[in-house]
Amino acid sequence: MRRKNWAALLLTVSLAMILAGCGQMSATQMAKQLQDVQNGLNTYKTEAFMTVHVQDAVARYYVETWYQSPNLYRIALGNENKDISQIIVHNAQGIYIISPSTRKVIRFSGDWAEKQGHMYLYNSLLSQIISAVKPDYSVKDKVVTFVLPTDPQNSLISSQKIELDQTTLGPKQVILYNKDQRAVITMNYISFQKGVQFPANAFSPEQATTLKSIEMPVSAEEQGFGVIEPTYVPQNDQMEDEAEQNGIVFVRYDGMSPFTLVETRPSAGDIELGEGKLLTLYGVPAVLTGSAEVHQLYWLQHGVEFQLTSHMSVASMMKVAASMVDDSGK
Repeated sequence: MRRKNWAALLLTVSLAMILAGCGQMSATQMAKQLQDVQNGLNTYKTEAFMTVHVQDAVARYYVETWYQSPNLYRIALGNENKDISQIIVHNAQGIYIISPSTRKVIRFSGDWAEKQGHMYLYNSLLSQIISAVKPDYSVKDKVVTFVLPTDPQNSLISSQKIELDQTTLGPKQVILYNKDQRAVITMNYISFQKGVQFPANAFSPEQATTLKSIEMPVSAEEQGFGVIEPTYVPQNDQMEDEAEQNGIVFVRYDGMSPFTLVETRPSAGDIELGEGKLLTLYGVPAVLTGSAEVHQLYWLQHGVEFQLTSHMSVASMMKVAASMVDDSGK
């Protein structure tokens, strides 16, 4: 056995002995162990099922993550049958949201994994714990549990619980809570593998567009998907008008915080958004662009491409968009 493998084995054995036989570590000691684990990560693959509570509905997603140090990742999102509908890829050229079934690619630049995307990425989960100030920390039934605020906080999520396997320190469960301490997103990990060998083109958007994806036949009725309206709008706002042109639906709201929604069936091709920020709308990835005066929010769901434009706050835009993620049109 190589010296490196012996060192890894000794670290695991010594950690298990400390946890099991010599009393519980302090939060500071545990943070140091997690820092060592994070520093030793080269590649890993995780599989998980994510449960999302959207208003009175519940949605369940399959999540598969590939990671290669220092900052390559590929996150595939699908249904309970593991049929992939969207893929997030990060490489040296930027971040991509890809719809394999339509060959639609949205490209932008920005930093997401260390913040909003931490629930998908094990190394970012470790960063959240390591950087937390006095996290609530406990060990029970061979599970190490941390309760801590999200960083940064947003209008949808305010705190989180992260559970790790006591022996391996691999991920077991992540629960994100809203300000009322209601579970909004629960990620249950079903597998975790380190030292995975990925194909040479594993982190390219071109490779992601060739993957088998959800192939849903679209009837003539579904081609005209109707108007998908938000169930939340800012106070004193109301719909001004809606129109359709060449298969593109425009919905305009007027009031104190006016905004416009554009909805269309996505077609194959690339969208270049420049500098952007990737947000998560109850498990659905969305890209925020624009300036302090006017923002645009882009996302894909149920075979529809959305664009929300407004000068309202980002928090309000997220509320409007999040109220649409489980709607299928009227």
